[in-house]
Amino acid sequence: MPELSPDSSPSFINDVVRDLHARFPQTPFLTLGQTVLWDEPVKAAFCRVLEVAAPEARMMAAVHDTDYFAKLPQDYSHQTEEKFVMLPHNDGSTRGLWSAAGEISCLFGAEIVPSRHQLAENGVAFDRVARDYEGGLDALLEDETAAWGWRALVGTQAHSLIAGDVKLHEIAPVLREQISWALTQSAQIVGEKNRFDQLLDWTNEYSNSNPNASLSDLYRHLTPRLWSAVRGGGSCNLETSTSLELFRFNAQTSHLPRFRFVDLFLNSATRDTARACYDDAVRGSGIYTLSQFGDGATPFDAVVPGRGRGTLRLHHGSITVETETPITICTDCNPTNVQDLARVLEAQLGAGVALVGKAVALISMLAAEFIFVFHEKASSYTSRTQEMNRCLRERGVDLPLFPMLRLRYATWDALQNVDADFNLPPHLARAFGTQYISARDFASRWKTVCDEQDALREHLKSCVAPRDLMQFLATRDRSWSEKLNEYSMLREQLHRAREASQKLQHESEILLQQARELNAQAAQSETLQGEHWRREVQPLRARLMDIRQGALEQIENAPAKLSKDERRAMAEQGARDETEIAQLNEQIEEKNVQRNEYSLQIQSLREQSRECKSASRDATQNRLVLERSEQTRGVRTAIRALEYQAELARLGLVRDAIAVADGLRTTNYRPTAWWFPLVSPDGAWFEGLVETAQARVEEL
Repeated sequence: MPELSPDSSPSFINDVVRDLHARFPQTPFLTLGQTVLWDEPVKAAFCRVLEVAAPEARMMAAVHDTDYFAKLPQDYSHQTEEKFVMLPHNDGSTRGLWSAAGEISCLFGAEIVPSRHQLAENGVAFDRVARDYEGGLDALLEDETAAWGWRALVGTQAHSLIAGDVKLHEIAPVLREQISWALTQSAQIVGEKNRFDQLLDWTNEYSNSNPNASLSDLYRHLTPRLWSAVRGGGSCNLETSTSLELFRFNAQTSHLPRFRFVDLFLNSATRDTARACYDDAVRGSGIYTLSQFGDGATPFDAVVPGRGRGTLRLHHGSITVETETPITICTDCNPTNVQDLARVLEAQLGAGVALVGKAVALISMLAAEFIFVFHEKASSYTSRTQEMNRCLRERGVDLPLFPMLRLRYATWDALQNVDADFNLPPHLARAFGTQYISARDFASRWKTVCDEQDALREHLKSCVAPRDLMQFLATRDRSWSEKLNEYSMLREQLHRAREASQKLQHESEILLQQARELNAQAAQSETLQGEHWRREVQPLRARLMDIRQGALEQIENAPAKLSKDERRAMAEQGARDETEIAQLNEQIEEKNVQRNEYSLQIQSLREQSRECKSASRDATQNRLVLERSEQTRGVRTAIRALEYQAELARLGLVRDAIAVADGLRTTNYRPTAWWFPLVSPDGAWFEGLVETAQARVEEL
């Protein structure tokens, strides 16, 4: 197989397709999409070019029905007895929602969820809004983070269901509801006269006539009809299929080139190299390495109709399919090539089993046989696939693969020659500054509007203070000028109240400090009083006690009969003692006067301290009365309400900016196909898309 040069820059689609077909004239083109109700049929633009550049080329459009159909998120709390329900996608109850086989978007809609994290990154004080939002955080997430214009069908059953196993008669009622919702929402934008009710008519006709069909059967039935409707006529050499058919793996199909890649993981000469290159390619991406799937895991899933899908593991002579209830195929087998593996699987699981590569391996499987036609931005795993293939080639593995063809559209620019008018949904009307706009004006302005929304998000992020935010809001809405004035007045009132409160608080603190100082002085006086007692009074009282004790002992120890001299001596000593006692009592009395002065001083200081504490409590009480007054509470409540309104307004602006800029840019690359005949039944929009479409070859 000839090699292509490295990935080229986009060129006009005619030149790229003509060159690619010249290089690989016998190779069929393949598109693979999980639903026909989204962007896959837009590849009719490629089909239009193919009719001219290579009318003999084969084109296959397959429904990718080997993935699991969406299930209810684990934390979804709503109870239902229905097997399938239609849900929006938000950052609340459907945060974990993933859907690909049952999604639909009305005109301008996209699965763009303005998540809580994303809103916070753009300056929204999400928790502050949630605190005052009616219903709290849960209600806020439900109401304000939903992807605009997008709905998904999900299964409610506990077990996982392969998309190809979804019975049409079971899902048809809610599918009709989903399509009707999308058509009705779109008709509000383009007008009832432009309703594309054929989509619902085709669905009803097929589901009524084929009650035993599957959802993928319906999608396959709708494929050529939608391709034709999009381009306004017949299609190229179009074939249809499903991935269950493409990957059907049995003794009759195992020789097909699409299964050569599987051989690399079975053959002992290449098995270890293939496993190492796969693991190196996915490591650090969040995708499991093979060991994380279990011993002997391969990068392929066996899809067993009616039983599910699971990793194919070959370990120590055993083969296991890790479906929800694992299936053991054999315990004494060791297939070393796809033919042996196919015989074993077919013997146990039947001829309808399919073998599908996991995300990184899928493209390499089919690129051995087809030229993939991808939209720009489709498949985020391609770079990992390219890294794995590069590793294999560097290690000497022959890996002949066809390149991919990437299509790039200028969807909204292509409206420039379309005669249509839009009644814009609210978020777009606010961004464009008008409720009604012509298709031509939309085409000329949408990029500028997206840039403006980016700038708006950056500016809103810089508005940190509530007043700054309100000042900015006032530049967009006159009502915010009045609210800003009211806010400034309320803040001034609160400022004055706070100043009065702070004054009272300061007064209270000063009085408390004075009380502490007075208590300290009283304590110091008590210390001095004690020292005075010990130094001045206690020695005198001790001497007084000594004299009295001595006189008592003299009397007690005196003989019964005393001489005249002895009696005279005792009388003289008693007189001296009385004199000294009188002197001591006089001195003690004098000292007690000074001690009482200390007591009076201490009492005065303690009283002053109590008065200061009482005054401090009064000041504190007055402060609390001021702060808790009905007027002050009213001012605070009004301020909080205005700040909440401003923050909620910021949230709305950021949410709209995300929906507008991210939504339009996403749908510019991947528009929903049935929008084209809806907006432009004369085909002018599609013709503009074809004329401006670009393509590039991406080497694998």
